[in-house]
Amino acid sequence: MKLAVSGVTASSYQPNTKYVPEKVLDGIWGEDTDSQQSRWSASGQGEWLQFDLGQPQKVTYANIAFLNARERLSSFEITASDTPDFATGTVVLGKQSSRQLQPEESILQTYVFDHPVKARYLRLTGYGNSASGSSGNWNSIMEVELYAGNPPETGEPAPPPPDAGSVKEGEVKPPEFKHIKVRTAKELQSALDEAVSGTWIELQQGSYEQNGPFVIKDKHGTAAYPIRVTAAKSGKAVMTGNSYVHIENSSYIEVSGLHFRNGIGDETGNQTLIERGLENRSLTGVHPGVQLQNSSHISILGNTFALDETGQPYRFKADKRSVWCLVNIKGSCRYGENSYDPSGEVYSGSTPYEDDNLLTDNGTNRHYIRVEGTSSHNRIAYNDIGPKKGFGAVVIYDGEGHSGQSISQYDVIEYNHFHDIGPRVSNGLEAIRLGLSSLSLSSGYVTIQHNLFDGLNGEDEIISVKSSDNVIRYNTVRNSYGGIVSRHGNRNRFYGNFILGDGKTAGLSGFRIYGNDHQIYNNYMEGLTDKIIRLDGGTHDGGPEGGTNPTVRWGGENEQTAVLNSLPEEERTKLLRGHWRQYNVQIYHNTIVNVGNNTPAFTLGGRTYQPVGTKIYNNLIFSHAGTMFNETEAMMKAPAPERPEYKGNKVEGIAPVSNNPVVGGAIRKEDLKLVRGNDGLIRLSVYSPAIDAAISPLLALDDMDGQMRYAPDVGADEYSSGKSITNRPLTTVDVGPQALMK
Repeated sequence: MKLAVSGVTASSYQPNTKYVPEKVLDGIWGEDTDSQQSRWSASGQGEWLQFDLGQPQKVTYANIAFLNARERLSSFEITASDTPDFATGTVVLGKQSSRQLQPEESILQTYVFDHPVKARYLRLTGYGNSASGSSGNWNSIMEVELYAGNPPETGEPAPPPPDAGSVKEGEVKPPEFKHIKVRTAKELQSALDEAVSGTWIELQQGSYEQNGPFVIKDKHGTAAYPIRVTAAKSGKAVMTGNSYVHIENSSYIEVSGLHFRNGIGDETGNQTLIERGLENRSLTGVHPGVQLQNSSHISILGNTFALDETGQPYRFKADKRSVWCLVNIKGSCRYGENSYDPSGEVYSGSTPYEDDNLLTDNGTNRHYIRVEGTSSHNRIAYNDIGPKKGFGAVVIYDGEGHSGQSISQYDVIEYNHFHDIGPRVSNGLEAIRLGLSSLSLSSGYVTIQHNLFDGLNGEDEIISVKSSDNVIRYNTVRNSYGGIVSRHGNRNRFYGNFILGDGKTAGLSGFRIYGNDHQIYNNYMEGLTDKIIRLDGGTHDGGPEGGTNPTVRWGGENEQTAVLNSLPEEERTKLLRGHWRQYNVQIYHNTIVNVGNNTPAFTLGGRTYQPVGTKIYNNLIFSHAGTMFNETEAMMKAPAPERPEYKGNKVEGIAPVSNNPVVGGAIRKEDLKLVRGNDGLIRLSVYSPAIDAAISPLLALDDMDGQMRYAPDVGADEYSSGKSITNRPLTTVDVGPQALMK
């Protein structure tokens, strides 16, 4: 007998949605889009639904329809109590997972109670689901029915489970995709609204523009049946005008082969968001190419991002006054301080696009690719990204923003071609900004690999890491202003990167590092001109532990301390924006050659708090330029336990070894017998004293080429003859959409 429920409440439900507890009693459940909208959803371990039966009754089983029941298993338990506060309760159905369903089975499944008791209140407690990343935190239920009496008959005993291999390969049918060809913006948005797992939406040649972004919301494919949004011919389906792509609360979506040429947006460019209840996502005036919001397993693959920046405001200083201009609009420049005023005093002089001495210092932030909210396992790959003139980082990861505590995790950014980014700005034009200062102690586990950064002239941070536990490897930087920076965060690793300059152009750098326990190894750096590896101390000291709630010191002689998470959000963010002292950074097996512009290879010390416990092992340096190992006076005076360790390094060239006599006296110059290899890189010859000379314990297992080290050599290159190379400097043929099609 199905029991009447007089009321249902919940611990919480997803904010700004209609996914309220009452939805589980409305009799609507299913696998179509409309039915899936009728549900209760809450994120977190221990979120619950509570049912009031009006009077004590003995419930023996329940029918439950979990969201996406075929793709994931939901964990839950059911307890009973006579009081609504559940001060005392009895577990009637122990913690378990929902069933792995067969294709012919209904998603409304019966669960028989282990220990039915007579009670007025039942509570279903959720513990997330088996999806990866942040998607696994959600508890989502479409329908719950409660029953008294005998459970339904199950029929004959179930046969034993089949052995592995009982299904033959030819009996498994490949996925069948619903293939929809679209030619207009209206057809495209309609197809996106109706898409289900396995849908393939193919954009025919032409331009696509509507009054706001193309929205993909609450759409979930699977690994075998993704939702694909692709161009029939790569680069020939063009996003223009007010349109871009917004993906929210979705998974297993692929967007590929599109050409993003959309503008910065106008006041009417949010209509499609309003129609889908996403007014709070409006980005009027700063439209990106693609925005991901709370979405996982999204592939942004083989697209071209060359957005139309016409009309984007930017600011610079001229004649000691602030000037605002609009990108690509002649005669638009006006004097003004805080914003663009079209009626302001006309400025007719040069702009940063004509004069390299003028730097953009502010403007409307516009990003080409944005990854926001809680998400995981996304892939941004084989895209052509550039040109970009306007203010704002190109690819950004903002997570939950300054009020949040997490960033997208386990994403991969690879085989992209970043180019023509600039002219110079004082700050705010990174190619990739991985995190925010306020999220910097959160772990991203993001991998940035095999990307080409070519001819950039934006700012001094090409890759700006502002989170923890990420890997930046096998990237190539060619003749680009700036370097790779761990601006905030802990435990990031940087290895196997090639950073190549001409030895003349100012501002070509390698690595600048803040925070704890970073590793920099197996990097090849040639022709760089600005403080190649730099640990310049901190304005703030978060201690050596590298945890998420440290006690922070700042202020120098007037030092203050605070436990970070005890502070209000604004004060916490202010501390996290500081330059944090470096602890236990390991720098080993790097090659630095042909240094230019009188710059040091290593710069240690500065600011208020000096680096502690830095280990500099087995690096190879050839320099006729600045001091190889440069220390500030404060660094030289650091207590012995905090001093850097220099071991196994080998150097050559007329540059001084160090300005610290202790360091200079311990590192002897010698003829390293280097050669220019057939691939253009400087390598060890068979006669080099660097062969087999590395000192433990900081030893890499392989080298910059991907070749194994046995008796490790000093520097990034392990001498070998005739062995295959798996990692080499990238060129344009290795990245971008054309590489995907090879």
